[in-house]
This record gives sequence, structure tokens and C-alpha cells, in this order.
Amino acid sequence: MSAVKILIIEDEVLIAEHIKDYLVSFGFSQVFLAHTKKLAIQSIDYLKPDLVLLDLHLQQPKDGLDIARFIDDRGGPPYIFVTANADMLIIQEAMHTMACGYITKPVKKADLFASIQIALKTIVKPDTAFLLIKENNSNVKLSFDEILYIESSSNYINIFTKTQKIITRQSLEWAELELPENQFMRIHRSYIINLRVIQRTNSKSVFIGETEIPISRGNVSKMSDYLKKKKA
Repeated sequence: MSAVKILIIEDEVLIAEHIKDYLVSFGFSQVFLAHTKKLAIQSIDYLKPDLVLLDLHLQQPKDGLDIARFIDDRGGPPYIFVTANADMLIIQEAMHTMACGYITKPVKKADLFASIQIALKTIVKPDTAFLLIKENNSNVKLSFDEILYIESSSNYINIFTKTQKIITRQSLEWAELELPENQFMRIHRSYIINLRVIQRTNSKSVFIGETEIPISRGNVSKMSDYLKKKKA
């Protein structure tokens, strides 16, 4: 369960933290919070959570419905409404969304656990966690998690993994399209890195193992934003 990312959208900080404590006790380690509609939408786009716990009423009575429709329009992720809202009209509107559950406040630990387990069963995990490349006239599946970084080299790219260097006739632009943006970032015209294996950074470089990889000036702010969100 530690690999499952859950986003809690709740404007009352204490309630959000209380729910987060429950999730941590269930074994979920990647739990994120958003307290406004704007931040919620940004977090859905950036974090790409596996599950969202969504309060119907944020700053405005229909903020939760707007977020739900935003999620529905984009085809996921699954979400559960968590609310004390007793407005029947809003509840009726909520029934027309694609929510996979509804929990009332105050949230009970057992109810939360059961609803999450049901919701997670709706998540389809296709076999797409691989980069398909050609090596020596053969198609090779390379796990995303095995990739450390990719370097452009003329008409080829060098893919550095934990155990080897693979050379394939592709462009860095192709790799950027094929790789998940929540795990990989192009930080230089010649480099894409696996964000999960960064060991340290400075204003000009990231370090993966003993390898120093430059950050181009145009990508400094993008990397800075990522690091700030990671710490949040």
C-alpha cells in the first residue's frame, strides 16, 4: 500500500490531518493534502494520485462538485466524497458524478478503511510501467524504475540503468513522450532524469549516484518547483 498515492482535498486543516493519520495507520505513506480548489486541481495534475478523498464543500458549496467534474472529464483517478454537507440538492448533484464512495463526517476509521479498499479495487493497473525499446534487433521491456537517466547522443540515446548502459536509435523527445511525467523530468536539452533516484541537488545540477547532471537555465524553475512541492 505504500506505493499508492492518496490526495486529501479538505479545507479544514485539522480534519485533513486527522484523516491523514488514519491513512498512515493503514500503511499508506504517500498522502498529500490540498486545502483549496485551485491547489486541488494543481495537485491532481502534478501528483497524479491513485485515489482522492474529496470534501464536497470547500470555500464554496459546489467547489467539491467542480473538482469531481474536473476529475471525471479527465478520466480519473477514483474519488470518494467525504462530507458533512446535508444539502439534498448538492447531494443529488453528487450522485450524478462518477464518485466511487461517500463518507459522512465525523469520519469513522472503519468506514474510511472499507471505502478505500473498495475504491482501490476499481483501479486498473495496466502493464505500462515499461519503456519498450529496440536493442540488437530485439524489442526489450525496460522497467521505468530501473532507469536512472537518459542522455541524448546524436541520433541515439543512452539509457543508464542500475546495472547497464543501453544505446538505442531514438530521440530524447520520443523518450519524453513515452515516460510518465510524474516520475521523469527533462532538465536539459540532453538529459531526462528519474526523479525518484535523485540523491542531491544544487542550483545548477542534480546528482544520481556519482553522476552530476546539469540543469539548463530554462529548467531551473521547473526543478525548483518540483523540489518545493516534494517538501510540502
